[in-house]
Amino acid sequence: MSNHQISLDLFGTESDSIRSVADAFDPARLRQARVLARKKKTEVATLVGVSAAAIGQYEAGITKPRAEHVLPLAKALGVDPGFFAAGRPLQPMDTGAAHFRSLRSVRAIDRDRALAITEQAWELALALEKRIRFPEVSLPQVEEGTAPGVAAQLLRSHWGVPQGPFPHLVATMEANGIIVLVLQEGSVERVDAFSTEVSGRPIVISTPRRSDNVFRHRFTCAHEIGHLLLHADAKPGDPTQEREADEFAAAFLTPQKEIRALLPQRIDLVELDRLGRIWGVSIDSLIRRMGELRLASEASTRRAYQRLNVNPHLRAYEPWTAYRGESPSLLRQAVELCEQTGTSIVELANELKWSPARIRELMGIEDPRPHLQLVK
Repeated sequence: MSNHQISLDLFGTESDSIRSVADAFDPARLRQARVLARKKKTEVATLVGVSAAAIGQYEAGITKPRAEHVLPLAKALGVDPGFFAAGRPLQPMDTGAAHFRSLRSVRAIDRDRALAITEQAWELALALEKRIRFPEVSLPQVEEGTAPGVAAQLLRSHWGVPQGPFPHLVATMEANGIIVLVLQEGSVERVDAFSTEVSGRPIVISTPRRSDNVFRHRFTCAHEIGHLLLHADAKPGDPTQEREADEFAAAFLTPQKEIRALLPQRIDLVELDRLGRIWGVSIDSLIRRMGELRLASEASTRRAYQRLNVNPHLRAYEPWTAYRGESPSLLRQAVELCEQTGTSIVELANELKWSPARIRELMGIEDPRPHLQLVK
């Protein structure tokens, strides 16, 4: 067996001809793989032995790589050579398709990686939906220009929780067809959270920057729902849209008519902590709510925030992972159900041209294999 054949065997592509992959080369797949691998075109070019301009031409679809360059490309980016072949569903995304907070502070490389992860989340969902019936998307129609508070109450009624604290927010989102993911630490940098709709399927993705505790996690998810309902025309980082999404989240989690009667006459952090645990929101959120409802002056709210910053232990930091109803599980349960009905995670990975580890990583599942440590 030649060295070339051994390389093919190692990448699991015995049934695929490298030449056929080159003939059916999908430029969007190369871009996706490069972005996910966090590599610049110049870095890939060096590893493959071509110019950076050539990599740019491959990604633009101007030219296709020669057959002898397909395997080096795959090795450089850590994918199966078959990953580059056209024919599998793909929904390339651009910045204007998603709601990003603070877009100016997000580097292009981080933004593009976040979008590439979203593309793969949709691909995985689509592969699973071939085998498992997902919950249908159930969101009310909201007319353009609807006030955030009105939209919040409309959604509460639509989802059957018109009054009181909203329980199990993430579980309710998933039961109504919204895919929710919390990325692992280090998956993307400088990205807080974002949301989009791909082929009619809403996707909400948060990161440890916004889901460091259950209260911020819930507010972040509600904020992104606000974008999905209110802002069909996404304007990433737009201050007006961000403010409206915040107003929606506050009204959704703590409706004005109910929370106003429960808030203290003056800012009392102990009382706000107790109230926040009941309603599933942070002290910070309730202080802001008191300011919005004019129950506390701007000076009082500013002093309260200063006190919290000086005494961070006053904030309740409870991990969202401790709350089953706030832990995303739609994709994970779908994978488990597939395995129970005869489709293994390995078969799913082969269909997607991913590694099984990539599926687990996307869903936040720890690799079950024991770690081999070599003794020197």
